Amino acid sequence: MTTHSTALAPDARTPGWPELADVDLLRTLVEIERRRRRLDAAMRAAVAEAERRGLAAGTGYRDTVELLTDLLRISATEARRRIEYAAPQVRSRSRKMWRVLAAAS
Repeated sequence: MTTHSTALAPDARTPGWPELADVDLLRTLVEIERRRRRLDAAMRAAVAEAERRGLAAGTGYRDTVELLTDLLRISATEARRRIEYAAPQVRSRSRKMWRVLAAAS
């Protein structure tokens, strides 16, 4: 996929957006979404691993919320959202396992 050189620039105010052909803008939208999803998955996995390791306590933070707010400069609400978003990966499997065990009993 070929895109205009300014199409994937991190600064949305980059001169050149208005000059993009429609097809290049469409390709750019798809490429940005693909990258965003990959980054979201990486963040979710990293947060889940930090929780699993108990990284907050090991680095002097009260909990993962405090660690994320300080390290990433995000709000406590956003930190909790990211933790909840990462946690279902672990919890959903254990819930399924309990359902299987309960059905087998």
